[in-house]
Order: sequence, then C-alpha cells, then structure tokens
Amino acid sequence: MRLYEMVLLPVLWSLALYGWSRRPSAPRSARILAAVWTCWALGVTVGTADVRRIVDRFVGVDSVTNLFVHLLSLAGTAGIVEFVREMTGRAHGRVSRGNAAGLLLASAALTTAFAVMPRPDGDVALLTYSQDTAAGYTYWAMLTGYLALGLAAAARICWVHGRSVPRGPVRTSLWLMRAATVLGATYLAHRFAYLTVRYAHGSFPLPTSVAVTTQTLLALTLLFVALAVVWPAFAEHQQKRADVRKARGIAPLWRLLQSATPEVALALPAELRRSNPRLRLYRLVIEIRDSALAVEPHLDAGHPAAAEAALRTAGFEGPVPAHVVEAVLVRYAVAARLAGHEGVLGGRPEVHDAVDLEAETRWFEQVAVVLDRPAVVRAAELLNAGRDSAPGAADDPGGGAVPVPPHGTVAPGPRVSRDRPSSP
Repeated sequence: MRLYEMVLLPVLWSLALYGWSRRPSAPRSARILAAVWTCWALGVTVGTADVRRIVDRFVGVDSVTNLFVHLLSLAGTAGIVEFVREMTGRAHGRVSRGNAAGLLLASAALTTAFAVMPRPDGDVALLTYSQDTAAGYTYWAMLTGYLALGLAAAARICWVHGRSVPRGPVRTSLWLMRAATVLGATYLAHRFAYLTVRYAHGSFPLPTSVAVTTQTLLALTLLFVALAVVWPAFAEHQQKRADVRKARGIAPLWRLLQSATPEVALALPAELRRSNPRLRLYRLVIEIRDSALAVEPHLDAGHPAAAEAALRTAGFEGPVPAHVVEAVLVRYAVAARLAGHEGVLGGRPEVHDAVDLEAETRWFEQVAVVLDRPAVVRAAELLNAGRDSAPGAADDPGGGAVPVPPHGTVAPGPRVSRDRPSSP
C-alpha cells in the first residue's frame, strides 16, 4: 500500500461511515457529502495493488479496476459540485441537469475509450502503458478535462459566493475549499502536462519524482476538501461544548436566584436541553435577569459601598472587583427575599451594560464563580445582620454588623442590564 493510500483511506472511510450513520436526520447537503466520501473511499480502496489484482481476476478484464476508480472519481467530482451548490443556496433541493448530463456523457465516453485502448495486466500502470496511443491519450485527457471542469465549477461558486459571507465557520470553509481548488488545479495541470509530453515523445520515461508529486498533490487536494467540509460541523461541535461549559458556569448563580424566585423558571423539555445547549444557555441568562429584577427592590444606591465595607470586615484584601461586590449583593438580596422582608421600588443609576449574550454570560460567570467564597458568604451575612441596626451599627464595632443604608433611595438590583440579550 502506497503512502498516500495509507494517509487517505482512514480519513475517507471515517467520513463516509459517519455521514451514512446520521443519514435519517441529516440535511440534503450531508447526504450528498456522504455519497462523495463513499465514492472517493471506494476509488482509493479499489485502486490499491492487492484489491486491484483481485477485481481484475474476478471480472476477467485487464486493468478494469482503473475504469472503476476513474468512474468513481467522476461521480465524486459531480457530487462536490452539487454539495457546493447546496451549501451556497444555488441548488434549491434539485440536482443540476447540466451536472448530471455531464457526468453521464463523460462516463460513457470514458468507458468507450477504455474499451478500445490497449490495456496491460493489473501489475503495470495503465497510465504509462496506454498514453502513447491516441485512444489512451483521449482517455486520460477526457478524465483530466472532466475533473478540471468540475473543479472550475466548484471554484467559481466558492470564489464568487465567498465574497459576501460574513466571518465564521462557513467563510473559513470556503477559504479551505479555495485552497483545495488551487491544489487540485495544480494537480490537474501537472498530470495533463506529463500526459502531453509523454504522448508527444513516445518513450519519455516516467521519473519517480513525477509519481511522487502527483500523489502528493492529489492527497493534499482531497485532504483540504475534507477539511473544508468538516470544518463547519467541527465549529458547531465546539460551539455546543462552549455553550455547555458556559451554562454550567452560570448555573450556581441561577440556582441561588431560583431559590428565592422559583416562579421565574421556564419549562424546557429534556430533549431540547440535551440537543440545543445554546437554547439552554439563553434560557438561563433570561431567568437570571428576571430573578435579578425580582429581588432588586431589596437593594438601594448605598448597598454597593456597604457590600465593599462588609468584604473588608470579612477579610477580603486588595482591590475589590465589581463582580465580587455583585456576588455579595445577590446573596444579600436573595436572603432578604427568603426572609420575607419588604423591599422598596426603584432602580440603581448604574447597571451592568450587556452588549450581547456573550458579554452577559461572561459577567454572570464572573459573579457565579465567587458566590461561595468564604469572604463573600460572610460579607452577605454581615449585611443581613446590619439590616435593622444600620443607623447605629457604625458605633457598635463589637457587634460585627456592617451598616446598610436605609430604604427609600433608588433600589438597584444585581448588576445586569434591563435589556434582553441581542441574540439567542
């Protein structure tokens, strides 16, 4: 088995088997892609030396495996064109008539040329044996020409459509496909140049470097195509993992707030929770916001300064970050609501400005990670202890309570924006 076969076969068969395993729920583009991987995987497999000998002996036609491999290559190329059309919205769920007709004509012409061209047994390369004849040169030129047309069609769609695609996985995929088309064009030019020179000079030998270069360019082309079509799915998988991690990160804050405001929680089916972590994350963010607004009346404009003083009393050293103060205020407000204290209406003049879902989630993660720190827990307890003794607590250093401002000013809530995230 040659090196490029050892590199390509595991990749191609893995992609083919994965594509067919998810066929019932897969979109049309994924089904097309599974067929493409299968064609190429079968082509590379049948083209290996041991399999080639077995197939030739079974069929009884010398070098017939070469025809099978090349017909599979034509089908795979047509499939790639259909895949690119589907991904860029040009297919509208239908196969291109021109693409289908071109595949049928090229397959028929290739089969006819193969039938009349001289063919060696399977141990001799068909390329080096047949290209000195007109039929052999026609066969290889037709194969190379069809692959070039398919490559040009896919490249045109990728280059034109890629100009209007915003940054993201799809744009990266199109750039990788562009690189694949450049490599593929180099491979085809290299192959056609060799064919032409060989046909013109008859006995021109086949240098080892030509075969190595051809195999390397072919392997790189297929690998870049594989990377281009796999990249969006990989990016989607990574996004789901990131959403799961973020949801777990803000879950402690959600649980704390829900203990005081259980009525805010929305029902989410288990299937959606498992299959759509983005929706779950968005739901948690919304419910944290709504719960924060529900406990907001238990805070007023002086509480942030009181929370910072409580943190100092609890042993917090160094500058006090805003999210640590916020964690103390959340604990304090939740405890006040659970204790049945009556709040006052209002709003804090300064709130955390949530630009989008990602920024809001980062803020909630920062608050959630410090909720259970001893200094935060102790500071919230000191604020609660000083709730009723606020006017005279400053003169009672032995009491351990921290004065809190009297109700009646503005009443801020946990530091969140009043607006919903801009995108789910």
